[in-house]
Amino acid sequence: MNRRSFLATAGMTPFAMSSVGRTTEAESTPDQSPPYPLPNGYEPWLEIKKDALTWNVEQLSKNAGGKPVLAVLKDHAYGHGIVGVARHFESVDVVHGYAVVKIQSAIDLAESGVRKPIVLLGPTTDFELEYVVQHNIIPAVYTDRSDLLVKLAAKYNRPMKIHFYVDTGMGRVGVPYYQAMPVVEALAAHNEIVFDGTLTELTEDDDFDPEQIRRFNDLYEQANQKGIELGVRHAASSGGIFHVPVAHLDMVRPGISLYGCFPDDEAEKSRSIPLRTTFNFKTRVMYVKQIRQGDSLQYGRNYIAEKPTWIATLPVGHADGWPRQTANNCNVLINGRQYPVVATLSANHCLVELGDEKTAEMGDEVLLIGETEDQGLTAHAVASKTGVGVYTLLMHLNSWLPRRYI
Repeated sequence: MNRRSFLATAGMTPFAMSSVGRTTEAESTPDQSPPYPLPNGYEPWLEIKKDALTWNVEQLSKNAGGKPVLAVLKDHAYGHGIVGVARHFESVDVVHGYAVVKIQSAIDLAESGVRKPIVLLGPTTDFELEYVVQHNIIPAVYTDRSDLLVKLAAKYNRPMKIHFYVDTGMGRVGVPYYQAMPVVEALAAHNEIVFDGTLTELTEDDDFDPEQIRRFNDLYEQANQKGIELGVRHAASSGGIFHVPVAHLDMVRPGISLYGCFPDDEAEKSRSIPLRTTFNFKTRVMYVKQIRQGDSLQYGRNYIAEKPTWIATLPVGHADGWPRQTANNCNVLINGRQYPVVATLSANHCLVELGDEKTAEMGDEVLLIGETEDQGLTAHAVASKTGVGVYTLLMHLNSWLPRRYI
């Protein structure tokens, strides 16, 4: 049962629900704020910088010799909002299309109206495969599914595009490269099946990655010698773009670096590709109070004031994607000054120590993650101070957070 059917069954109109619930990203345009006055609200939100997204994808393509980009939008576009990011990339020339892992993500993109190709890298049952191709989504195939694909081509009166998934050493998904040719030939025997692309994944081992590309190219050449065109080759994720030029091939497939973050310590240190921060994570001060000497804060009372101290309460917690470990490890920015997060973090609240003076008021804007002069609040800085890793930090930004595309 979909949301609209549920509301009708429950005797509540969608209009009535919209007055009390949040509008999700998929229900609004990418530049549209939620229906309530977000700039004056207390709840946390994300500001997504479209210019920075454009800059990053163009720099990644440039570093790969101008190759087109298959933009990886998995895990809600690394927290940035899958529909909003894709709609923005529709107008960016170097972006060839979008890669996702989950079926629902692919469907959300297809139903959002984007026109560039959508490639589903995740698995599908026979039922799901038909559902996917019905929405003009290109599936990844790593077994001989020619019988079903031919039937679907007849049913929908069009060729079935696929991306052929080859395992060259990752050992996770894909037909092993040394077993791939029989599968290639079985699929290629049918004119109804079109190899739109062929992909592999790198292990991100500097010594082994070139060997993976050699195996990949050998398979490609074997197919060519038999008159089989395997489409666009792609292997390089963010790490491959930075470190493995031989993996750039026909197209590159970046993920985390689209969003201003580096795939590893070496890339972050060298910054050979000058990425820009793509988001600000913000909230507002919801309460300010002075506690007395001896007063305690939060569960476990692990903060006890040594003297009268001003404390600001923020309506953001680990349920929003603000890590528990930020308490006693990270600062936030209020009115141009940084203040420490103290005590413990709960699901929806954290506490900030202002000090001896009341230097913040209810409603003041707070920057949790984003660009500052000392770079102390970037995603990489917060990830390092909390020990959660930048991938985890971005992927756990709650999908319900309002996102404003600026």
